[in-house]
Amino acid sequence: MGERLSNVMENTACRVAQLRAGRLAPHHVMPYLPVSLGMLCDCLNAMVDGAAVCAESKDGVVEYVFSAYADQPAGDGVLAVSNCVGCSAELDAGGEILCGACAGVFRQELSVLAEKTGWPAQAVYEHEILYLAARQTGPVAAETLAGASRYTLRSMKKKLAGMAEGRFLKAEPGDKSGTVVYRFPALAYPQNLFRKNQGIIRSYPASVMEDMEQRIVRILFVLGCIFLAMLALAFSGIPFPLLVPVFLVVAPVAAFVIWRHKNKIKEI
Repeated sequence: MGERLSNVMENTACRVAQLRAGRLAPHHVMPYLPVSLGMLCDCLNAMVDGAAVCAESKDGVVEYVFSAYADQPAGDGVLAVSNCVGCSAELDAGGEILCGACAGVFRQELSVLAEKTGWPAQAVYEHEILYLAARQTGPVAAETLAGASRYTLRSMKKKLAGMAEGRFLKAEPGDKSGTVVYRFPALAYPQNLFRKNQGIIRSYPASVMEDMEQRIVRILFVLGCIFLAMLALAFSGIPFPLLVPVFLVVAPVAAFVIWRHKNKIKEI
């Protein structure tokens, strides 16, 4: 990770920690930077020295305590700065945290890191999940998030399980036997910041791998259903040789439609 990239993430984390009375989870920095949870966690772990910055586990989620801000009153809402977090240059009103020069260098280092690690493939769904979870109160079911996202329920459960394993959220039993719900740290994630972050993340080729995987799974599922329908029709008396040309026409059309279709994120 480049020096400038680390510096921007550290400085942003310090600003957020100051707003939150010295205590934050990686989630709380995500709305302001188009990066992955793993990148933020690596950066925050590097800051831990046991005195000025400490790492703790609260309700199964990793949190970081900044001693210098522990006695300050907690603020509300979204972080707002008047000076660039990278170089302290004065910023125009508009919600940015980086000046044009620092933003350019930041994007360059993100691009280099994307080619080495493929971080956008994780960041693209992590930001989406956090954005949707921020609109919920209390524990949220995987079905609720999947129903508002671009991902299948199976894929959403897999992603949530991975985030729980990384201690970015807590999985706990639901109200009904055998169900699982997920508890996220309380988070404010405005739509304008989400769209900005997604726009940047999706500008890197590595981010499309996630979408491609989802579309391929959907195509294979639909083609399988079409083939089973053909078998059912064949057993009902329709000659199978007559069904083959139909499949050869319908299958490519269905695959093309699914491939071109773009799922939109819904409000929940």
